[in-house]
Amino acid sequence: MTVTLGNRSAIPAPRRGSGVFERARTVTEPALRSAVDSLPPTTRRAVGYHFGWWDSKGNDRRGTAAKAVRPALVLVAAEAVGGTPVGMAAVAAVPAAIPAAVAVELVHNFSLLHDDVLDSAGPRRHRPTVWQEFGAGAAILAGDALLALAFDVLAGLTHPAAPTAARMLSATVAQLAEGHAVGRGADVSLEECFRATRRKTGALLECSAGLGGLLGGGTPAQIAALRGFGAELGLAVQLSDDQLGIWGGASKPAYSDLRHRRRSLPIVAALAAGSPSAERIVPAYTAEHEMSDVEARELAESLDADGWRDWCGREADRHLRAALDQLEPGITAERGQDLRTIARLAGDRDR
Repeated sequence: MTVTLGNRSAIPAPRRGSGVFERARTVTEPALRSAVDSLPPTTRRAVGYHFGWWDSKGNDRRGTAAKAVRPALVLVAAEAVGGTPVGMAAVAAVPAAIPAAVAVELVHNFSLLHDDVLDSAGPRRHRPTVWQEFGAGAAILAGDALLALAFDVLAGLTHPAAPTAARMLSATVAQLAEGHAVGRGADVSLEECFRATRRKTGALLECSAGLGGLLGGGTPAQIAALRGFGAELGLAVQLSDDQLGIWGGASKPAYSDLRHRRRSLPIVAALAAGSPSAERIVPAYTAEHEMSDVEARELAESLDADGWRDWCGREADRHLRAALDQLEPGITAERGQDLRTIARLAGDRDR
């Protein structure tokens, strides 16, 4: 059986009903909440609001849960290399991988909080972002607190590979910062844009899979394969997100990236190719007035007519296949299937 991702070509379908993200949340959320509860009250309130656990006043609410892609990658990768599972009633998870799963989720949300301020973005998860609700300063400080908390959680590991895990995560944070800095340039080339994407999106997915392999006791070859899987998956995820940022879908309104004049991958690709739509991009992106609905729609239609919407789909599919190709025969069959499930669901951003 095959499945089709949006307008992409078909790939082999993973088994249905794995609930891999839901199970990852079941395992990691208690530890995640416990870590957040250690924060000072004001910061804790902003962070809990960001995670969707409560409203801006601190009252409990039911929100839209995040996918937990990165924690799921850590946990499944640890099992995939033969780590001894525990807690089968909820999810098979290598105990040492749970703090790592929490740490990568904290780093991911640190980057989201800062991104939202840098991009003046909103809403997130169908409500105002932290900077909109609490102010830019509060959002930046909340992000800083999550970054510090991530390393505090990892510091509690007694695993022999704990120092290596901490270095892997710190190197990833440096890549995230570099990726965001390079990707914001007005004259960024397509090659530079892809490199920036590898850092700001691929790096943390690569780290998540690598940490799982490391803490699960994987061989150097297995860890390298898992890291390659995560890095390629990151590019597929970003391409799908960039497609939604222009043409929209159930999870993101149309034209959001155009309104913010983001130089996403399809925009940079169109400019680099000198396609007819590039003639519309330049004045639209250099104008000082707010982009109107008509201008955004016409620009999106021009990009679509030039084939850049299909290009996003093809490129996302190519990197998704490259991610799956990284999985080695040494990965256990059942967990390898879960990794394929993660790839399919993470790559299809509009679910």
